[in-house]
Amino acid sequence: MRKVVVILMASATLLFANNQFFVGMRNQRFLFAGVQHGSYGVAYEQSLFNQDPGQQHGGLGLFAEYSLPLSMKLWYVLYGGMQYDMDYYDYGGELSLLWTPHAYFQIKARYRPFYDSDLGTHFGYLLQLQSNPFKNVGFYVGLKNMPDYRNVERRFFGGVLFDAERLGVYPEISSPIHGSFEWMRVQINFIYRYDFH
Repeated sequence: MRKVVVILMASATLLFANNQFFVGMRNQRFLFAGVQHGSYGVAYEQSLFNQDPGQQHGGLGLFAEYSLPLSMKLWYVLYGGMQYDMDYYDYGGELSLLWTPHAYFQIKARYRPFYDSDLGTHFGYLLQLQSNPFKNVGFYVGLKNMPDYRNVERRFFGGVLFDAERLGVYPEISSPIHGSFEWMRVQINFIYRYDFH
């Protein structure tokens, strides 16, 4: 029995060694959690606040990240999900590039082709400029048509980054490019990371 316990403990240690776990919230409507080992990872996202349990949405994503020359990082994601009552499903990919030409300045670009069984095929994009004048505080502005929830919308956005060692909090305000300011949206995003050694 002691040998079985030792083998199970050793297996668990190898499985979780050098992994980074993370949990967070996106647009105060989705919770997510995942694990990353080296350059690769997996994450699950779950919707919140829907009154009908059948209208909840869950999705699974696989991702990878790489460091490139000239202070650039590249990410790609493959994901898929569905509403619990199977009213609709969606899947797609995302390619992201982050360039840090200076310690206080970053440029981010994202491209996301995806399919929604009700809304059809769309191509999302995001362009963002970010400044980090202080150690744990930054500011960002940009243009996007990435869905905040589900529909594709062209919006200006901006916000503040509070980035501690393990916790990042990103409040954001956005406004449609065409339309009334009454459609302005305030959102909160955060992520907490934990390294398991």
